[in-house]
Amino acid sequence: MNNKEANQIIENYKPYKGFYDLSEKPETLTKIEYAKVLHIQEFLVEQNKNIEYLRKFKPIQFEKGKELSANYQEIVREHWGDTIYK
Repeated sequence: MNNKEANQIIENYKPYKGFYDLSEKPETLTKIEYAKVLHIQEFLVEQNKNIEYLRKFKPIQFEKGKELSANYQEIVREHWGDTIYK
């Protein structure tokens, strides 16, 4: 990911209902790292729209999505801390 792509992801970010609001970039992340976290969240939002289909017809993809979600949550807690619960 380059700076142009990162800027586009950051500029287009909007909080999603049911997901953490990551509007504020933590100081502990670079712009590119921040954009990657936002991109992961966007991917998980899209996957969540088809969760029952994935669970039933693509169980391997469903399991990989669960692993990605767990890793994403660890990153969010590490860099945003308790601020995500406000």
